[in-house]
Amino acid sequence: MRRIAILIPIAAVVLAAACHSSPPPETPAPQPTAAEIALQRHMQDSLDAVARATADSVEQARQQLALAEKARADSIEQVRLATEAAARATEKDAELRQELGVMVYFDVAQAQIQTDGQAILDRKVAILNANPAVRIRITGACDERGSDQYNEALGERRAAAVEKYLTGKGIDVARLDQVSNGEKDPVDSGSDEAAWARNRRAEFVIVSGDMPLAMN
Repeated sequence: MRRIAILIPIAAVVLAAACHSSPPPETPAPQPTAAEIALQRHMQDSLDAVARATADSVEQARQQLALAEKARADSIEQVRLATEAAARATEKDAELRQELGVMVYFDVAQAQIQTDGQAILDRKVAILNANPAVRIRITGACDERGSDQYNEALGERRAAAVEKYLTGKGIDVARLDQVSNGEKDPVDSGSDEAAWARNRRAEFVIVSGDMPLAMN
């Protein structure tokens, strides 16, 4: 009994000590001050502004790149169109020059313009009207039959007949030169009907107006 009596006070002491050794209550976390909250908000606003500026910069760069690509594509297209237009103009110029050079043929010992010759000359009238700076030379020529003097005169009459037809269609005579080649410089050196028919002719050469020819 005595031992129990001794243990009771000891247990009471231990129990009291245990009660006094419990952990202290947690200290509440410090709350940010108004200045700290304002600073954090300012920093966040700054970060948001930087993010927006970066996004805007990227979008502007994308738009500028797109515009540059479009400008490049437009430039390439313009060069292509200009090249094609120049090629067409060159082709048309060659075609019109060839048409101006088409010869007109005559019957034996004649200087009258035939129906097929009129169609050829009408086409020349259209070309000359569309290109007023162009002047041409008309050369009358003959086959080898007949004297030199006769053929020279016949060549003159043929060139004059062509000039008269063109001026009658409104072409200024100042744009037309006429000469006779007689029987000289035949286009066909043969001595048969086919060769003579090709040599009875009026030739046409552009003597001024080096710019490209065009038609409306």
